Amino acid sequence: MTKNPTRYSVIFLTALCLAFAGLAEAAPKKRPRSQNRIGPYGAAFVGQTVYTGDQSANEQALEDILTFNEIPFQNLTSETDDKDIGYQATFGYRFHRFFSAELGLVQYGEMVSKANSELDLGEGFIPAKVSLGYRVGGVLFSAIGVLPINDKFEVYARLGYLFASTEREFISKVEGQTSLSGSAKGDSQDPVFGVGFGWNINQVYTIRAEYQKIDSVGSSSTGSEDLVNYSLGLIVRF
Repeated sequence: MTKNPTRYSVIFLTALCLAFAGLAEAAPKKRPRSQNRIGPYGAAFVGQTVYTGDQSANEQALEDILTFNEIPFQNLTSETDDKDIGYQATFGYRFHRFFSAELGLVQYGEMVSKANSELDLGEGFIPAKVSLGYRVGGVLFSAIGVLPINDKFEVYARLGYLFASTEREFISKVEGQTSLSGSAKGDSQDPVFGVGFGWNINQVYTIRAEYQKIDSVGSSSTGSEDLVNYSLGLIVRF
C-alpha cells in the first residue's frame, strides 16, 4: 500500500498538541468555572472506523479476476475487512459555554476487499491474491454545540464539513510478488455529523467519547462509501 501523508500529519499534530499539555498544566488558570472553559484548546482522538456499505459486488469482481479465462483454480475465497483505526488532531476555540469551532486533520483508515485462490498457470497450482482498498482522510471544519450537564460533564453535537481526499487502490500478487497495481484518487466535500460526551477532569483536561457518521464520501473517480467512526479523545486547554 502507498504511504498516506495525511496519517503522518495527524500523528505530528497529535504529538504537538500533547507537547503543549505540560505548558498548559503549569500556566496559571484564572478562568472561573462559570465560564465553562472558554478559550483555545487542542485535541487528539483515536478510534475505530467501520465502513458500512455492502461490498459483495467488489468481492465478486475480485473473484472474477482470479477465474478469468477459465484458469483452473482451487480454494477460492473472498472477504472484506471493513474496520480500521482512525486518527484525528484538532485545534479549537470555545467562544461560549454552548458553542465552539474546530479545525482538524483526520484519517479515517482503510477498508480492504480481497480474494485469494490457487491458480494453475501451467506449472501446478500457485497462490494468487487480488485486493481493492479504499481510504479516506482530509481537513475537517466543525461547529460544536455544547450542553453542559454540570461542572464535570457535558454532551455535544458536531456539524462538520470534510474536505476529503479519497483513494481506491488495486493490487494483484502472485506467489507473494506484486504483478499489477494501480490507484485512483479524488477529492470531495462531505458533511459530517457527530454526537459525543465530555468529562472535564480539571480546568486543563477533558476526555471525549464521540460517534461520527459520513455518507457517500468519495468522488466519481474513486466511487463513494459510507462510514461511521467511534473515537476517544483528550482535550488540552491552553
